[in-house]
Amino acid sequence: MGLVDSKIYKSLEFIMTFFVLNLIWLIMCLPIFTIFPATTAMFGVVREWKRHGDTPVLATFFRILKENFIQSFIVGSLWTGAAILLLVDFMFTNQLTSDIKYLLFTFFFGLTLFFILSTVVIFPVLAHYKVTAITAIKKALILSIRYLPNTLLSLVVLSVIIALCFYFPAATLLAFSIGAYLIYSIAELGFKKFGRMEVSNRL
Repeated sequence: MGLVDSKIYKSLEFIMTFFVLNLIWLIMCLPIFTIFPATTAMFGVVREWKRHGDTPVLATFFRILKENFIQSFIVGSLWTGAAILLLVDFMFTNQLTSDIKYLLFTFFFGLTLFFILSTVVIFPVLAHYKVTAITAIKKALILSIRYLPNTLLSLVVLSVIIALCFYFPAATLLAFSIGAYLIYSIAELGFKKFGRMEVSNRL
């Protein structure tokens, strides 16, 4: 096989790997209640790629899905509950007529922003750390603020992915797995810094 043919083959293999991961993630998200476990599994596959290189997609995905299903489901339930609570708070605040309405809007807007930033980090955290659901949430909250530039960059990546899929629906067949790879790569920088900091604090 020539050099050019080899590069073409590797490029096609690279694209196909992301396509398979993206497709299995989309399929496993269809029941709705499996969105959090499936997304954690997708990030887990990315983590294995970055750690060990060539990793079988399907076997790794379903292994991680099984190992983290309960934890991810609990976090997903709590996250969904928090999102609903924020929505109800905004609806309630909107009914107010006094000046406190604007103060509450500002407060809930800040909480919502914090919630969104933490949401970008929660899946890499679930895939990276072997901790309880509550500890994972705490780490996501801390890491999202401590390494805010990384979080904002991840948010930009997510926004681009959503916009791309909105304007070019065919992109949904590939964009989410690539987005997961980019977001995890960014989050991993914070994990390494946070890990070194935890080690130095123990010394």
